[in-house]
Amino acid sequence: MNIEYIIKVFEKFIETFIIKYEYDKIGIIKKFRIDSRKNLEFDEDKWCKLFLKKSCLNYCAKFLLLRVLEDKGKITSKLNKKGIDIWNKLVKNIKDRYDILYDIAVIDMKNEEEISGLKNIFLRTDYDIYEIDKELAQIIVDGFSHINFQDVTAEDLKEIFRIIHPLDEREEMKLQDFYHKAPALEYILNLD
Repeated sequence: MNIEYIIKVFEKFIETFIIKYEYDKIGIIKKFRIDSRKNLEFDEDKWCKLFLKKSCLNYCAKFLLLRVLEDKGKITSKLNKKGIDIWNKLVKNIKDRYDILYDIAVIDMKNEEEISGLKNIFLRTDYDIYEIDKELAQIIVDGFSHINFQDVTAEDLKEIFRIIHPLDEREEMKLQDFYHKAPALEYILNLD
């Protein structure tokens, strides 16, 4: 497994996500800030940027965990090469709509009995206010569908997140203490 390549895919995803949603749903996010009364030491603009970054990193963690679980045979394949091949045989006019396939994978994960300890990671939170649209899903599928995550370890997951969310950024942003928990991100950041 090539961690540098995985980082490049995530960097492209993060850049696209931030640009796409930087000014989207600002009113709702400001309402989250007011209603929660959390982290009010940050001005509105900074609060919204932290929310966006935490949401983006939570999606990165979800994609990574889904792919690891698929390739380890813990859940049914959807976003790996095997799952994409099945999707392409199953549908005719929406073959490139991997955003729909991602939604199906998350719904399936929430109902997966075999992985009862991990399915809470995929429950809907405020951080899911942004959608994984066709463009974002395409970045992940194109980037990761050919990679086998079967041998990924907890240390590999932590290393990936040490790079896409480095320690200095963690200390500056303090995302773990920001607003509410982001379950998938928290799971990876707290791996032993």
